Amino acid sequence: MDDKEKKLNLPAIRKTGAVINSGKQPEKTLTKLDLNKKTAIASIMKAGTSSIEKEIIKSEKGLDLVLVGDLTGSMSRYHQLLKSKFVDLCNELFPLIENLKIGIIFYLDHGSGDPYVTKVQQLTSNVQELTNFISATSTGHGGDNDEAVEDALNDLLQNMNWKQSNLHSVVIFGDASPHPASQCPSQYSFFNITQQLFQKQITINSVYCGSYRQDELQKLNNTGIGDFTVKLTYLEPPNFFSWIANVTGGMVISVEKIDDLVDIIMAAAAKDSGHLDELEEKLKKTAPNKLNLIEIAKKAEQRKRLGGNGRKLLE
Repeated sequence: MDDKEKKLNLPAIRKTGAVINSGKQPEKTLTKLDLNKKTAIASIMKAGTSSIEKEIIKSEKGLDLVLVGDLTGSMSRYHQLLKSKFVDLCNELFPLIENLKIGIIFYLDHGSGDPYVTKVQQLTSNVQELTNFISATSTGHGGDNDEAVEDALNDLLQNMNWKQSNLHSVVIFGDASPHPASQCPSQYSFFNITQQLFQKQITINSVYCGSYRQDELQKLNNTGIGDFTVKLTYLEPPNFFSWIANVTGGMVISVEKIDDLVDIIMAAAAKDSGHLDELEEKLKKTAPNKLNLIEIAKKAEQRKRLGGNGRKLLE
């Protein structure tokens, strides 16, 4: 039996009041739980095989979502936004996504006199713990034009408590590039680390916090998903945010208004957990002006599904 057959090996649907007797097991009368299972299975069966597989994936996998953010001087307003809006974000995401855990990595720069290079909050479902971490983490100034993005990526790879059975999603937001490995005290290569993150099936969605046309940003570094054939040592900020999303199968987006960051995080999480349709239906009723985020997320989702052929969607 192959994996697909195993996934579709649903329990038999039983009739109300029916008695089951295999000849070896004692007779068992159906419980209320059995009836609930029957109803759920019947509703899924009506939707077809693809929907069955989607529902099974949802029931088995949770989402590990890590927010990675630049807290240097130019990004301090985004820190204030997270402080004020994070609980609201959690109130939206946790009911939407089953078995959700959120982690956070903030980064500054090395050799600049800032209080830290990176700060890591492990994945958790404890909203108060996450909120305390955001409030307790200070901003900094940054040293040169580039920031310690490569150190934050290394924390994603080495220092985050990912659950292997879960889906893995990252939203990185900033306005500066990682240093070349030769200029990083630890010699971290953003290229090599990103390749390893991709191999661990971690999708990186990027938010460029600068002025850039959305359609141009998506096409800026039109790298195929998983295409690490061309070794990169440095990219200008817009190019870096375009590349890291495209190469890992994520979505890249530019922020027009600071408040958009919270909605972008929500759209990325919904996309990577398979709940984009539910979020779209909600936004149609509550915030139709934000439906453009759904379209961007859908395009990224389609591109990832097409794999190697997905590059054509950005051309």
